[in-house]
Amino acid sequence: MLVRCGGHAPSASSAPPAGELFGRAKALYEDRKWEKAKAAFEGVIFSYPGAAFVDTAQYYLAACSYNLKDYITAADEYRRLHARYPNSPLVDDGDLNRCRALLKIAPGNATLDQEKTQDAITEISLFKDNYPLSELLPSIDSLMADAQGRLSRRDFRAAVLYQRLGRYEAARIYFQQVIDNHTESPYVPDCLFYMAEGYRHQDSTDRAIEYYQKMLYLYPQSERAEDAKKRAATLSQHRDTVRAEE
Repeated sequence: MLVRCGGHAPSASSAPPAGELFGRAKALYEDRKWEKAKAAFEGVIFSYPGAAFVDTAQYYLAACSYNLKDYITAADEYRRLHARYPNSPLVDDGDLNRCRALLKIAPGNATLDQEKTQDAITEISLFKDNYPLSELLPSIDSLMADAQGRLSRRDFRAAVLYQRLGRYEAARIYFQQVIDNHTESPYVPDCLFYMAEGYRHQDSTDRAIEYYQKMLYLYPQSERAEDAKKRAATLSQHRDTVRAEE
């Protein structure tokens, strides 16, 4: 009577097989229907947690969020892939994409708070420690260069601002930070040049010449090399003249 009056509950056998459900989700993903694919992959993970391809479903679930530009969720889903399926062959790829997502979360504007960039650098360094022989290292190195570039740009801009205000000691602290912490930064030659300029403005001739010459020795092809050469020569001549008179 209950069946006749109220129908019947769907049986477990009415659900599609795991492989079929995963195939549907994958087809939606390949059609770039990210929202629908995301829901379908969630269904696979929830309904078939023991399936052999559940780690792949988790990977694609994270990728859906990434493609939807929901980078916070994507980073969390890639982290979940690592935590739940540490032996999956997709873990290193997922960790790389987590680093990418973290950098997307971080502001690209160097004048804004770069705490998230520092978080990304921590994860990138962890990747390099965990996968020292990974074929993905060139990609992770590229991400590191991007992240370090943001921090060096922030410090360089702060240094230039202090320099313009005539606060040469404060400027030197930031210029030195770029030199010490971001050795591959394109700002390093300018840092050395500006440090020399600061010493020149403070009439610290020997120190100014030292930094002009250091820049010329390390970066002879720099756009500022010619200016550095002329100013070092002028200062040297002036110093020799003063000493001769003394």
